[in-house]
Amino acid sequence: MADIAKDAKIKGTETLLGGARKLLGHLWEVAWQNAPGTLSGDADALHDMRVALRRLRSALQNFEGEKDSSFLAPHLRREFKKWRQKLGKLGDALGAVRDYDVLNEYLDDYAKRRLRAEIEDDSGLAELRRHFLNERATAFAILVKPINKATRPQALREEFARYALGLPASSGPNPLLKAAVLPLVPQRQNEALLHAPSLQNPHDEIGQHELRKSLKRLRYTFEFFSPCFEESPETIIQKITQIQDTLGEMQDRSVLHEKVVQGFDEDPSQWPDDVSLFVRYGTGRRQRLLTQARKQWAELNEEFLKM
Repeated sequence: MADIAKDAKIKGTETLLGGARKLLGHLWEVAWQNAPGTLSGDADALHDMRVALRRLRSALQNFEGEKDSSFLAPHLRREFKKWRQKLGKLGDALGAVRDYDVLNEYLDDYAKRRLRAEIEDDSGLAELRRHFLNERATAFAILVKPINKATRPQALREEFARYALGLPASSGPNPLLKAAVLPLVPQRQNEALLHAPSLQNPHDEIGQHELRKSLKRLRYTFEFFSPCFEESPETIIQKITQIQDTLGEMQDRSVLHEKVVQGFDEDPSQWPDDVSLFVRYGTGRRQRLLTQARKQWAELNEEFLKM
C-alpha cells in the first residue's frame, strides 16, 4: 500500500492549504520523476507516471468540490477545476498507451495459462498482437508531444509546481486539515453506494466502471489524509483495493472486446477461431470476477458499518 501521506509529510494538525501544497507538490514530483523512463519506452515508468497523475487529479477533485458542496476548498473550485482539466489531457494520453500494455499482458497470460505455448506467428492471436503494438506506437507518438512540451521553461511542469507551492498564500477559508477532511469521507462513500446496484446487473458495464472510479476516489481520500483519522484506515484501504482491482480487470475485459472489434470486425463470426476463443475466455473470466466483486462489496460494506 502506498503511504502517500507519509511520503508527502502531511499532518492532520496543519492547515488545509498547507496540506494541499504538500500533497499536490509531492504527487506532481512523483509524476515527473517517471517522465524520462516513460519517454524511453519503460512500461513500468509509464504506469507509475499515469498513477501519480490520476491521484493528483483525484486530489484536485477533493479540494475542488461542486457548487454549494462541503468539499475541502470550494472557494478555489474554479482554479482546481482548471488544473484538473489540463492534467486530464496528459493523463488521457498516458492511459491510451497503458491500455495496450495491459491488453498485451492479457495475451501473454492467456498463452501461458491456457495455450501453454507461444503464440504462433501466423495465428489470429499474433495478428491481434500486431494490431495492439501498432496502436500502442501510434498512441505513444501522440503522448511524447505533450510531455516534451510540458518540460519547456515556464511550461506546464514548472507552472503547476509554482501554483502548488503558493497555495498557502491563497485568500479565503483555511481551517485545520483534520477538521476539513472528516466530512469528505461520507460524501465519497455515498458516491460508491450510488453505483453499487450495478453489481446486480451483469450487463451494466458503465455502472460497474463508475463504481470502480468512485471507490478509487474513496481510497485515495483515505490514503491522502490518513493522519487525520483517529484509527488507521489501512484495513478499509485494503478492502477497497481488492474490489477496485477486480472491477479494474472487468473493465479491461470490456475494453479488450472493443479493441478486437476495431482490429478485426464487428461481427464475431468473422474473427479467427483462436481470437474468438480468447475473447470467450475473457467473457467467462469477467463473469467470474463479477461474482467475486459482489462478495468483496459485501465485505467492504461491513467495514463501512464500523465507521
